[in-house]
Amino acid sequence: MQATLRRYRLLEARHAVGWVPLLSLFVGIILVVLTAALIPRLPTAVNAFMERAFLIRGLGAVILLNEYIGIYFLAFFCGATGLMRALVEPRENRSLELLLSKPISRGAFLVARVGPVLLASTVVGVAMSLATALLVRPFTGDGATVSVAGALGSGLVFTALAVLLLSVLVVPLLRVRDALQGFLIAFVLWLVPVLPSAVLLYRPDLFDGRERLRELIVLGANFIWFDASMPLLGVIALAAAFVASWGALVLGARVFERTELR
Repeated sequence: MQATLRRYRLLEARHAVGWVPLLSLFVGIILVVLTAALIPRLPTAVNAFMERAFLIRGLGAVILLNEYIGIYFLAFFCGATGLMRALVEPRENRSLELLLSKPISRGAFLVARVGPVLLASTVVGVAMSLATALLVRPFTGDGATVSVAGALGSGLVFTALAVLLLSVLVVPLLRVRDALQGFLIAFVLWLVPVLPSAVLLYRPDLFDGRERLRELIVLGANFIWFDASMPLLGVIALAAAFVASWGALVLGARVFERTELR
């Protein structure tokens, strides 16, 4: 029985994950390398503008700010694509009832499909974080505002954030019957945490007198401001994301049990 269940989980994981994580990992590493190579070649005025706009200092900080967004984007949308394939596609093509006709619970089906997707997104984010930490090394040292450990920790925080949002995304996707609607929900969910960074860029005056709020919600830049704290925070955030993933699967299983399949 256990061998059969393991085989079932492997088959479901293979279907749900597909080729997207490998492609995301390949694209992600290339993106990290190109960002580190091209930003130093941009006009000095462009990098100076980024430093002024986000209250950072040094070429390494400008590089990291761009790298962090790339990690967040690819880790999240790699997982979002997998969740669409795992949860929305069967309902859209009317095959969900057939899939659930097997002698397994809906909770087991959900775990078998969603768990590997969240794990794949974590792998993509962690790999990009490691690559970022290695490539930023030439820009660290005496007088630098960034460090290798801080870059790695910050990448892990963004990876954890992506996994956490994917865990939240599971529940609404159990109700969605259209992939376009699902991607719209995913995009809005992804966008919300980075909106304060856009506010800092275009309306920095809104943070006047609200420095503590700015330090808390302007993601990416605040990781650079508090670079020394990021290694520990990255580990904690990743652990919290795994706990949240488990909680989302438990909640999702309960919602799924009460969801009509048609």
